[in-house]
Amino acid sequence: MNPAHIKYVVAAHGHDDHFGGAQYLADTYGARVMMHKADWDLIAAERPEHAPKRDLEISDGQKLTLGDTTIVFHHTPGHTPGTVSPIFPVRWKGRRHTAILWGGTNPPATTEAKRTNLTSVREAAVTMRRAGVDVELNNHGGADYGLTRIEQLRAGATKNPFIIGPARTQRFMKVMETMLRGRILQDQ
Repeated sequence: MNPAHIKYVVAAHGHDDHFGGAQYLADTYGARVMMHKADWDLIAAERPEHAPKRDLEISDGQKLTLGDTTIVFHHTPGHTPGTVSPIFPVRWKGRRHTAILWGGTNPPATTEAKRTNLTSVREAAVTMRRAGVDVELNNHGGADYGLTRIEQLRAGATKNPFIIGPARTQRFMKVMETMLRGRILQDQ
């Protein structure tokens, strides 16, 4: 892949492990950096090292079309105020599937933010059901056995381990909901 072909760098949330090289790609190859307004504000306040310069803002429901692929960004605050979780089409062996990249898994520190996150999880589950999401991806490969699943594909798996079906993507969200409920109860 030629990095000069990168048009956009999408930061799913405003933590430095998610925007790390974004400014380098912008400066070196002219890529545009996208993040939700709330997380642009977060990094402006926190001023982390290597933060990208404020560029494009992502809004809830915004679409980004690249070629014949359209990505829909969903604002799923909680992990950070501006976490976004994109839903987009993917293909496996000629068949179309619909994926979500969950934008932030670890629960936030405050009870209020956990409640916000819980609301996001519930709303995202409904959105996922409507969109027919059957592929769950996570931006931390250890959180959902993503690295293990990649190794299965590299080893020649005939069945794609990321295509888990609508029922199991809903179960993933139910696990997230249960975890957040438990963390909220622990706070009290």
